[in-house]
Amino acid sequence: MIHHLVLFRFAPEARDELRARLAKLLDQLPGAVAEIRGWRHGANVTADAEAWDYALYASFDDEEALHAYFDHPAHLAVLDQLAGQVELKFVDFAGPAA
Repeated sequence: MIHHLVLFRFAPEARDELRARLAKLLDQLPGAVAEIRGWRHGANVTADAEAWDYALYASFDDEEALHAYFDHPAHLAVLDQLAGQVELKFVDFAGPAA
């Protein structure tokens, strides 16, 4: 199993609008991308300036499935809609099913 973790940071002046839009966009991806095995996302609940604003956790059967997700038109469309509006970091790691 490959686990995919993404952290999102929004500009303070756009935080509420982007949080709502991102949630809506992410809700649509599991129905569009067959390779997704697990999918959770949500806003940060910790009041700390060092914390990022939003997180996505996804899981995939293997690296091939992860790369199919990366290249999927629905995923690319989400990235295009967010380009220049959010900062993101991600990590992918192998591990047992959650």
